Amino acid sequence: MRTFSTVLLAILLPGATGCVVIPIGDLLKGPALEEYVLVEGDDEKVALIDIDGVIRGDESDSVFFPEENTTAEIQARLDFVRSDSSVKAVVLRISSPGGEVTACDVIHHEIRKLKEEHKLPVVAAVLDQGTSGAYYIAVASDRIVVMPTSIVGSIGVILPSFDLSGLLGKIGVTVSPIKSSEGKDLNSPFRPQSETDRKVLQALVDDMYKRFVAVVDEGRPSLTSEEVLRLADGRVVSGGEAVSLKLADRLGYLSDAIEEAARAAGIKNPTIVRYARAPRSGANIYSQALDHGPSAGEVRVSASAALLGAPKLYYLWRPGI
Repeated sequence: MRTFSTVLLAILLPGATGCVVIPIGDLLKGPALEEYVLVEGDDEKVALIDIDGVIRGDESDSVFFPEENTTAEIQARLDFVRSDSSVKAVVLRISSPGGEVTACDVIHHEIRKLKEEHKLPVVAAVLDQGTSGAYYIAVASDRIVVMPTSIVGSIGVILPSFDLSGLLGKIGVTVSPIKSSEGKDLNSPFRPQSETDRKVLQALVDDMYKRFVAVVDEGRPSLTSEEVLRLADGRVVSGGEAVSLKLADRLGYLSDAIEEAARAAGIKNPTIVRYARAPRSGANIYSQALDHGPSAGEVRVSASAALLGAPKLYYLWRPGI
């Protein structure tokens, strides 16, 4: 049997005699997604779906800690729900500051599609935070339950932008791309941003912001359009204030959200399940589910895209980016 070091050597020295190149990322991704029972009840189930960490729409670029993108992870869990007729309700267990605009929008869309096609009640339970893109996803649910210590809100959009031209000038480095038009390197970190650049990018941000506001307006019928606009200033609030502002429906804990989902589905003694890639000892409703999922990469999520000249828009509460 080949050892880990032998496999690594085969990767580093593909020309070595007798070595077979094996994609190490595939070896380290871990086991397939499986269902785990957290609380044994009757035949009808409530499924916990985790929205955890920074929400991403791409694969991790780490060799030693490969991760599926968030969209793929959530879709895989929703597919489990779709394929199991004994699942009668879903609870979104949210612990996320948000993430990439498109990834958040796709997950929101898939949750709404699940509700419409399968007529399942969906309750969002915000744990430590459900901000920006995570809140965008939460409003796809029928009810939002927040803890007293939850951080909620941050309705808005951000496009990270860096200007390194001054620093590069000090060390004698210049960047002079050959481009087809002035706007081809929009948001480049290697030159100052022109007023025209800023107007183009601001229009893009404004468009994504309008969509966020419209999604909240649709998902929170207890709020008027004017109230949504007033709250969509990027602010974050505590769980208690979120309820008073009608951004959430009630204060409670994960167990309360599960009870609400079961009650909406007409279940008295549900079996509680989650979907994970590896079992954990002492599993319960608070056990982390995304063992090989999208919870890492929070610091690099904005800087890498901007520095590579591939700007991304974020529904993300991450002060300092």
